[in-house]
This record gives sequence, structure tokens and C-alpha cells, in this order.
Amino acid sequence: MLAVVSPGTAEKPPLLQELPDPQPGTGEVLIRVRATALNRADLLQLRGLYPPPPGESEVPGLECAGEIIAAGPETAGGWQVGDRVMALLAGGGHGEKVAVPVGQLMPIPGGMSFTDAAALPEVALTAWTNLVAEGGLEAGQTVLITAAASGVGTFAVQLARELGARVLVAGRDLERLRRLRPFGAEVFIELGGGLVAAVRAATGGEGVDVVIDLAGGAGVADRLRALRPRGRLILVGLLAGAGAEIDLADVLRRRLRLVGSVLRARSRAEKAELVKGFRAFAGERLADGRLRPVVDRVMPFTEIGEAYRQLERGGVLGKIVLDVG
Repeated sequence: MLAVVSPGTAEKPPLLQELPDPQPGTGEVLIRVRATALNRADLLQLRGLYPPPPGESEVPGLECAGEIIAAGPETAGGWQVGDRVMALLAGGGHGEKVAVPVGQLMPIPGGMSFTDAAALPEVALTAWTNLVAEGGLEAGQTVLITAAASGVGTFAVQLARELGARVLVAGRDLERLRRLRPFGAEVFIELGGGLVAAVRAATGGEGVDVVIDLAGGAGVADRLRALRPRGRLILVGLLAGAGAEIDLADVLRRRLRLVGSVLRARSRAEKAELVKGFRAFAGERLADGRLRPVVDRVMPFTEIGEAYRQLERGGVLGKIVLDVG
């Protein structure tokens, strides 16, 4: 199979090379990949900064869509060869074939293309994990999502709306943020020194119940201040850096919670439970279009080097998807 096998640089794209086909192990199926998508974690892996969990594929790629072409032993769940599926991966999506634990499979809704389906698993499960499992977001509450124009952010906005929450979004580009209004965003805030005042103004002085923070950096201090008492900040990404100075006295006094969250390193069993919960909530919503992926552009798999460069340059709304064909 053709797969990404080496890190790239700004001058030299990642190298595509023929590798042996993966073989499905116990409880796994083999997928012929028809489309895959890019995530910033892939960039980190290709730079040698984010290795896959032990035992997982060294090929980057955290999600894919395609058809089941073979099954390993002890494969449960009613999956059949020929089924159209999308999958959450710990690695391997940037290849023509990938072995996947059955607990991380989801059916592709009828009428949804492979390229749209490939943009869903990583962002959908990241949003579900952090809004629901970690953030405990409930109907009637208010959430602030930073870096909301990203792939995860665009889906988290929709998911929060479907959970019955009021959605505030923050980012560097207000024009891009306003494009999230049809997805359920109500208030648009520029990241920076005025964030706390803007949140207070939008919430009658109370603050938000949950912050889904994809940015990190020094601004975490302000996002904690934007919480109401007993609020939860779920730290998911570090686009703005890994350092911050926070007021621990305020964390104690207002009984705030700061939760660090990653998805890739979780066990297969935990991922299977998260996928099960998401499918139960989102299955009908994906089928009827209430929840949908936001795809910025689709590029051929052979142009993956340029796709990585476009992701790194920024300005993308939603996901860059690769058509493996």
C-alpha cells in the first residue's frame, strides 16, 4: 500500500512510499481507505514531536473513511466485508489500508460521501469527549469554545447546540468566526485582553459554565476568569503555547476545575465507550444533517505535502480532506 513514511519540511514534502499491507489482529477489521483528513497532531508527529501510542501504526493519520475488506479473529459488532465505515484511529490513516479496532468504527450515514465522512471521527469524538465526558455540559448551560474555526471547533459548536447549550466562540479572526452562526454560535469574541469583559457582557455578568480551550498559552488565565463559580475549563490544545500563569487562589475560591484532556493516548476500551456514547446521541443527527462535518477543501492524496503546508499556514475553516481514491 502507499503511505506517508517520513517527516516533511517546508521545503520538502512528506515522502509517500509502498509499505506492506497491515493485517487485522484480534478484534480488528481491515479498511480500504477512500478518504482521510489532516489534524495538527499529524504535523507534530511528522516533526518527531508526537509519537503514536505503543503498538499503534507509525503511519500518521487519526481518522479515515472507506470499506471493510477483511476481518481478523473475534470480530464482534455485526460488521461485514463491504460495509462503508468511518473510523477513529491512533495512527495509520494516511495510507491506502489500515487495521482498526471494531470499537472505533462508525457506519457512514446513507448519502454521505467518503470525503465528508473522513472529516468526522477525530473532531466528533474530541468534541464529544470534552463537552460531555469531561465537561459535563448540560442543556441550558453556556459554553465558550476557543479556536472555534478549527475542525474540532466547528463540530463542537454544532454538538453543543444539539446538547441544548448556548454557544460563545472565540478566535483571532472574527470574520471566520461569524461563519459559524449557522452552526449555532451566538456570540463572537476576539481572543485577547477583552475576552473576560466580552464574556461577562454576554452572560449578564455570570460567566460561562464550560470553556473548551483549543488554544492554551497565556490566555488560559483569562479563560479561567471567564468561568462562573464551579465552572470547568477543558484544555484540549496548545496552539498558543504551553505556558501560562494562573491565579490559584481564584481557582480555589470559586471552586473551578481545570482539566487536561487528550484522546489519542486513551485505551482502546475507553475509546470504544466514547464511540458508543457518541453514536447513540449523534446517529440520527448525522443522518438527517443536524450534525455535519465542515470541509474547507478536498485534495488528492498524492498532494499530501501541500495539504500539510496549507494546514500549517492556517486560515482553514474546518478540515482539509485527502481523497485517496
